[in-house]
Amino acid sequence: MTTRKPKRLSIAEFEQATSPGEHLEALRARQEADAAWAERAFRGAEALGAPIRLQRGRPRAGDPAAPTVVKAIRLPEALLQQLQATAKAEGLSLNALLQMAAVEYLVHHRGA
Repeated sequence: MTTRKPKRLSIAEFEQATSPGEHLEALRARQEADAAWAERAFRGAEALGAPIRLQRGRPRAGDPAAPTVVKAIRLPEALLQQLQATAKAEGLSLNALLQMAAVEYLVHHRGA
């Protein structure tokens, strides 16, 4: 069995690691901002998530399209097959299903 040497912390690193966290004023300000966002969102004044284009293919010429970034991800084969089956059953592309899942996650974990 090997033992790892404990990391030696500087005084500043120790104080940061053992501090109580954010100041109460910062937490209150963030809570007020989140509550204001929730009020606007539930009144319909602000979108709950990013808009997702659900149609297949490219937008028609002249239709506005949000800028996007291509990002490759690796998935276990079994998960990919399940996602493809779910997307097909919902009448969506795999890309649209993954975008919807990401938006839903971010909406439910806002500020996390």
